[in-house]
Amino acid sequence: MVTSGDLSGLDLPNLDTHSELSAIGAVELAHPVQDIDGDGRLDTVTTNGERAMHVWTDLDDDGYADHVTLVDQGGDYAAWEFRHHPDGTTEWVRTDSGRLGG
Repeated sequence: MVTSGDLSGLDLPNLDTHSELSAIGAVELAHPVQDIDGDGRLDTVTTNGERAMHVWTDLDDDGYADHVTLVDQGGDYAAWEFRHHPDGTTEWVRTDSGRLGG
């Protein structure tokens, strides 16, 4: 399992909007520092890599990232959701992508 403290150790800062997240698996957000949905609970960690900014969010408050948005220096973005399937498998699924301001 990946934890937010391990993000740099797995070269995740090299993720960009064209990266495939299938090999990452679950990402534990051990120490979220932002409340992105305004409910009073810390749920988000923002990291900056060499090619993009990453916003990891735990929407269901279980300690694991359910959503990540990547925004690269050129304005491209991609959003991913971590899905749990009835057969017990999990996967990151791209839910959106595009270019900011364009």
